[in-house]
Amino acid sequence: MIFESYYWKKDLLKIARKLSKRKTLVIWTDVDFGEFEKEIMFGFYIIRKLADARKLSSSTMSNKLDARKIPNNGKIVHLMNHHRYWEFYDFEKAVVTKLDIKFLLNQIVHSYVFSPYFSENENNCLEGIHFTSDKNRNEWLYELNIDIIIASFKDVGNDYPWDITLSFDTNKKDYTFKSTDLPPKK
Repeated sequence: MIFESYYWKKDLLKIARKLSKRKTLVIWTDVDFGEFEKEIMFGFYIIRKLADARKLSSSTMSNKLDARKIPNNGKIVHLMNHHRYWEFYDFEKAVVTKLDIKFLLNQIVHSYVFSPYFSENENNCLEGIHFTSDKNRNEWLYELNIDIIIASFKDVGNDYPWDITLSFDTNKKDYTFKSTDLPPKK
């Protein structure tokens, strides 16, 4: 359990700054790919731990992020081919969707396919990530824009609930809570 969220949120804001710099990186080395993967994974893991520790406001946890989901084209994605994931999804049939934050956290943390994707124009800059979990790999691939990831990391990194209401749920034998953001600055 997280006792003090400040340190976790501070690291999340640091990751958001690193990701912002990566957007303009033209040449990617193996080190860059490895660091990028860690930044995304650690960032979403931090959000998951903060959520589990009830250190985020209810409004942050109810956010739905704009994304795309790309259907599987009928071919099986498995251990020996998942590195060629683009062959197994029909990008022409992608649909715009909104991803619930809890669903997104599980997809990222349990990703079977995970890869950055880049713009197809002359600068070839980082656009976002493609990912899917082991459970969903033969149904959908998800696409999330890097700007949405950075904004989410910043939102969570700056989220300090102001008011918390607790009530005991006899069925769960635990407390449920609702928290709200800081009041708006005047």
